[in-house]
This record gives sequence, C-alpha cells and structure tokens, in this order.
Amino acid sequence: EQLLDDRVCECCQTAMAVTDEGWFVAYRDRSAEEIRDIAYVRRVDSRWTEPKALNPDGWKIDGCPVNGPQVTASGRRLAIAWFSAAEDEPRVQVVFSSDFGESFSAPVRLAASSPLGRVDIELVDDGAVVFWVEHVEGGTGEVRFQPVTPAGLSGGHVPVARTSSGRASGFPRVVNFQGELYIAWTESYERGGPSRVHLARIVLDGRNQK
Repeated sequence: EQLLDDRVCECCQTAMAVTDEGWFVAYRDRSAEEIRDIAYVRRVDSRWTEPKALNPDGWKIDGCPVNGPQVTASGRRLAIAWFSAAEDEPRVQVVFSSDFGESFSAPVRLAASSPLGRVDIELVDDGAVVFWVEHVEGGTGEVRFQPVTPAGLSGGHVPVARTSSGRASGFPRVVNFQGELYIAWTESYERGGPSRVHLARIVLDGRNQK
C-alpha cells in the first residue's frame, strides 16, 4: 500500500490503466480552496510521480460531485475523459497522450449541451469513443456516445438509450472486446418499478450508426 495523494475528492471514482511503460492513475483532486480538478500520477522507474493537474478547469465546489474521470490505454497511448462544471458550465472533455502521459493534447470538448457526466471511454484505431449521460427534456437522461480524435470531434453524438437523470441510473460502462465496443447501462426512471441493466454492441461506421 502506498499513498499517492493526501487530499482528494471523497466520492469521485478513481481511474487506472496499464500502458507498456507502467501504471497511470487519474482522479479528482481537492485543494485547500475546494478546487476539484482532475489530477494524475504515473509509475515511472519503479516509483510513483508527484501528482499533476491534468487541465486547469478551476472547478470550485464545496462538496463531492460523485463524477470521476475515466482512462483507457493501449501501448503508450492514453485517453482520459472527465466532467467539469467550472463557472456553472457543464462539459465533458477529453485529452490524448502518445507518450505515457509525458505530454497531452489540447482538451477536446464534446458536443454536449447539458451533460451530467458519468463518463467512460475506450480507445479505437484513430482516437477514442466517449460515453456520458446527458440531461434531456422532461427531466430524464440519455446515454450518448461520440467519437473523438486528438484533432477534434469525429462526427456528432449518437443516442444509445433513455434513462433517469438521477443517481439511480448509475454509470454506463464500456469495454473494447476483440475490436468491438460493448456498453452496459442501468435503465431507471425512479417510478417505483425495478431498474434494469442493458447491454448493447456499438457499431461504428462512416455515419456513426449504433
């Protein structure tokens, strides 16, 4: 057991991935001024690096948003997705690295107008596919995904399914299995009935069809 950071956000999920160079851990940090931006540490030469800020969003919030980052890796490539609502402007952002986190691309902001966050991400050949929950009319939520590359967005967002916008809908999770993406999510409308878990295969083509 090793201490990586002695002051972090209490409830946000911690993300971890393994590259050819070593371990990479991302999480929501917490400053004495309650700035809760994403930070990361790496395992380099059998030692953990000092925590570094991934991007200076400047999100000041006096409480945990329960909305951690997600990271995916292959070889020396990394992609990290996270949610922020700095300056009361909710957004989902993505950065890429091709050198095990030595450097990162400029953040790419997803085409989401009212994101709730709850992100996940998987690498694909030319970039990554990011999943999140969006708040939609009627007070419900919608699971969506969008392909993205280090150069920017690759097509528009694609809806997967409707669900609750509340905490009961949980966090969609995606895996890349033998070159195909599979997503699992909770369908919950908080009307007293049972929640259900769904699984879908995502098919990417030139039109970003599901």
